[in-house]
Amino acid sequence: MEKKLSKKSYCKQRRAYHRLLRDMNIKCCDNSTQYLMLCNIGLMTGTRRETLQDIIDPYVRKYDLIMPLNKSYCFVKFHSTEDAVHVYNKIHGRVRINGQDTLLYATFTESVPDCDYSEWSSDLPPGLKLIENIVTEEQERMLLSTIDWYNEELSALKHRRVKHFGYEFKYNSNKVDPEKPIAPIPENYQFLRELFKKYDVPYDHDQLTINHYLPGQGIPLHVDTHSVFEDTILSLSLGSACIMDFKKENKKAAVFLPPRSLLIMSGEARYAWSHGISPRHNDVVKTTDGITTQPRGTRVSFTFRKVHRGDCHCNFPKYCDTQQNYTATLIDTEAALGIENSYVHNVYDQISNHFNETRHKQWPNVSKFLQTLDTGDILLDVGCGNGKYLCSEKNIFKIGCDRSNNLTTICRNKGFEVLLSDCLYLPYRDNSLDAVICIAVIHHLSTHDRRKQAIFELERVLRPRGKCLIYVWAKEQEKDSVQTAYVRCCNSTRKKEDISGMQKLTEYGVTLPVHENRTKFASSDMLVPWKRKGGGNFFRYYHVFEEGELPRLCTEVPNFTAKEVYYDQGNWCVILRKNEQAI
Repeated sequence: MEKKLSKKSYCKQRRAYHRLLRDMNIKCCDNSTQYLMLCNIGLMTGTRRETLQDIIDPYVRKYDLIMPLNKSYCFVKFHSTEDAVHVYNKIHGRVRINGQDTLLYATFTESVPDCDYSEWSSDLPPGLKLIENIVTEEQERMLLSTIDWYNEELSALKHRRVKHFGYEFKYNSNKVDPEKPIAPIPENYQFLRELFKKYDVPYDHDQLTINHYLPGQGIPLHVDTHSVFEDTILSLSLGSACIMDFKKENKKAAVFLPPRSLLIMSGEARYAWSHGISPRHNDVVKTTDGITTQPRGTRVSFTFRKVHRGDCHCNFPKYCDTQQNYTATLIDTEAALGIENSYVHNVYDQISNHFNETRHKQWPNVSKFLQTLDTGDILLDVGCGNGKYLCSEKNIFKIGCDRSNNLTTICRNKGFEVLLSDCLYLPYRDNSLDAVICIAVIHHLSTHDRRKQAIFELERVLRPRGKCLIYVWAKEQEKDSVQTAYVRCCNSTRKKEDISGMQKLTEYGVTLPVHENRTKFASSDMLVPWKRKGGGNFFRYYHVFEEGELPRLCTEVPNFTAKEVYYDQGNWCVILRKNEQAI
């Protein structure tokens, strides 16, 4: 048992060594120090500060606990090396986490981070106000008891239940129809009108949306449509606390909403900051002792709005649906997964046979790149599609991978060596391949961080001095570019709206324009129609790259050097080489 424990402990510590060096440039060490890293317990695992204190307090009373944000590990800084050794001997591989079967593992480090840190500011955005305990516990119970979430007629979205009064909120367009009122706000909610007035909160709202959030549910970052509602929006939180995230360009704020609190959004906070709730079971909160986690319960929000008629004339045209041709695209992690699953992965599985029939000829400059490889080189085609780049250059060994099960099946039927794989997590060893191509793949990833992660994976699997070729769609496509030669999809069964002559589709809290054949791209984030042979219309998500955007993204990935950047058939292309010293 001790031998088995030692082997597993060693593996855990080695994994922690590499992760910590990569994340924080902190080294683990074999000799004893006054610093301990707890390898498999932290804020990302939902661990509360009190839980760690219960583990350590029986052995040592004086120490500093450091829990970095977004990490599944944490640190303990002891007042002496002897205290650290004593605790290490008592807990390493001997204490079970939260009563589970998982053992807690620890290792010594040369240092620890200075303190807990957060990328989210706690300062309220301009125009945001929070009033705590605006209703009593008795009033809270009364409001919660007014809705039967299981028997009443209500809307059931993918991630939560909702109910509307006054006007129904249309999630396909993020609007309401002012000419179609529904049941008014109930009389037993009218006491809130007088209550809000006591706090100088304006209340002439005529639309109410009630959201029911189970633990783990959330709502993507979004800006409430400008032209539909007046300035001030009120949100009353009941039942459970949660963190609401606000974001404006590079500015971020995490606002803690306790139960029975009223959030007032007006001005800049209402019009220019996106807001949302991350889908998680625990929130990271600050206490007098430091950062910890707080479990979520069932939360119900009452959101009051005033319906607006006519165009919006706000002072924030960049974010306004009236004053621009398209709504600003704000895609967070949850929305990204939904968009890519619906408008990339599922689509390619459904159009795979038609895709295979229309993709035979290799692009000349890609073939030219393959011809530069040495005899015996190993080439990986990431996002290989139907394998059109796997069937030539017999002097090199070619393998491919793709996220589409149907496309990989097509490749296997052609005799190609392919794997089913996500480009964000390639199943290949570090420094193992001579060359990689990634043609028309990265533009299907819907956030900057995901696109960067994909390029990082390409660099990781390449050996030093290995070469990589990337193609992505260019926003500056010429009128007759082959990329825009698609049949316009006018009969799709998905719900669209026509704003300023442009079709749009809204899902996952994000509004995306639908690209029209042989026109310039109106946005960097678009849905491009595909009409399948024999019937069926589909939309594929694209992030089209502006000039210079692809090489700038590649510079964010260590150990890659751009050797050539060029434009080819509606694509921005880059040839990269992995630095020789990268090991």
